[in-house]
Formats: sequence, structure tokens, C-alpha cells
Amino acid sequence: MNIRKVDLNLLHALLILLEERNVSRSAARMHLTQPTVSNMLAKLRTLLQDPLFTRTRHGLLPTSRALALEPELRQIFSSVDAILAPGSFDPQTCDQTVILSSNDYMQYTLLAPALLAMRSKAPLLKFAVRQAEIADIVPMMEKGAIDIAVTIPEFSDARLRSQLLYSERYVVAMRRDHPLSGKKLTMKAFLAMEHAIVSPTAGQFRGPTDDALKQLGLSRRVSLSVSSFFTLIEVVATSDYIALIPERLSIQFLDRLSIAEPPLQVAGFEVISVWSNTTHLDPTRQWVRAELLRVAGRRR
Repeated sequence: MNIRKVDLNLLHALLILLEERNVSRSAARMHLTQPTVSNMLAKLRTLLQDPLFTRTRHGLLPTSRALALEPELRQIFSSVDAILAPGSFDPQTCDQTVILSSNDYMQYTLLAPALLAMRSKAPLLKFAVRQAEIADIVPMMEKGAIDIAVTIPEFSDARLRSQLLYSERYVVAMRRDHPLSGKKLTMKAFLAMEHAIVSPTAGQFRGPTDDALKQLGLSRRVSLSVSSFFTLIEVVATSDYIALIPERLSIQFLDRLSIAEPPLQVAGFEVISVWSNTTHLDPTRQWVRAELLRVAGRRR
């Protein structure tokens, strides 16, 4: 295929169709008529020798070929935007899509308020938030399937750029009517309780608290490991389990949880944003990264 004969507008139309999964909405977004977009889709099918979409009563269903092209198209148009508008960004008119990734804790404590703040400044900007496996972040960024990830340094990679957003500490959470609620937590009482933890794969039964206890020649009983902080909170709020959770998260659930200081020093963690060199100079992504940092600092 001769690249000089490829109409870039067709590829842009394909990206919009992949995002909207609907011809009418895609046409409205591109300020074109529906027949024009249908005609562009027909040309794309011929160009790429693939049906690309099948029609269903719920909209357009992409083929595997179309889905495979989506991250590549995002990367292409991210580069085009950077070339055509170096160093410039107007939040009022930008209608790009930015893809973010983080776990449920960071989505709730940082991304949710940040997205609402950015929405008021950039009403046309679209955000997709996903939860990617740790090992998938770098390859997905290289493909353009993730623009910015919010994570911890241990899950980053030397190939990525990073920025510190905030430092977090752990507190002990329990249900509000727990026998230990409202009392100073002693080591003896702490070790006597059943503990629950979060691990990315829900397959590990130790964490920073166990490392700290080991230094003192002590251990605790961890009998529940889950992959979601929200599952952990639900369990703790309705049982005798106790758990160490990030302080920022605990503050959001004071109506259901009682919070205590741990009876030993437990190492906290840093929360960072990471991104690839591909999007480093992109004005839109630069603005989003700056907003994440601003909101993270505001909520310290």
C-alpha cells in the first residue's frame, strides 16, 4: 500500500467510529452527515480489506482487526497533534481522548476528583479510565492504549518518565462498633485480631506490615487476601477483620469505619504518574499531568 495515497481523514474517521461505536454520533462529532461517514466506512473497508464493524441493535461491533488498529491510530493522531500544535493547548476546545490507568484506590482518591476538576476546565476532553495489569502498562503505553498511569514506583519501569504526586501512609481500619474501636491499639490486641490485606493478584498474604513485624520478631495472622480495596472495606466494615489501608482512602469511609494508628511503624508508599516518551511533549497530556499533580497537592 502506498502511504501517499492514504487519506488521513479516513483513518481519523475510523478512530472516531471505534470510540463512538455509532455512525450518527460519529458524524455529529466530526460535523459531517451520516451518509458521508457511511461512505468513509465503505472506503475504509476496501482500503483495509476488512469489514471493520458489524451492525447490531446496540450499535457497531468492531472486528478483531479494527480493535487491533485502535491503539495504533491513537498513537498516530497523538503524534500528529503534537506536530501541528507544538506547545499549545486550549482546554476549552480540545476534544481528544486521554486514556488513564490506575487501581481502584487511586481512581477513587485521586482520579475521580481530578477528572471532575478537568471536566470543568476542558468540557470537550474525553477520558477513558482502565485498570491494567502491572506487566501490561509499558507495552500498552508503547501501543498508545494508555497515556498516563497512576501507580507506585515499584510498579514503574526505567523506560517510562515519572512524577511524584504524593506520599501516603497506612492506618488501621475496623468496623465502627468493633471491640477495639475508639481505643488506643496495643501490639497485643493488634496481633490477636484476624487481618485482611489487598494484593494485586489476591494471591499473597503478606505486605509492608509483615515486613515491619518481622523486624521485631513478630507475626500476625492474615487469613484473607483480596485484589480490591473496596472489597476489603466491605469486609472490614461488616466483620471483626481489621486491615491496614491508605489514609486517604480511609477518610472517605469514616461513616462505616473506625480508624486507629498502627502500634508499630509501617512503611508508607509514594504515588506517581508515569508516561512514555511518545506522549511526553504532547500538549494535551502535559496539561493532564499538570492537573493530576495540582489536584494531588490540593488534597494533601
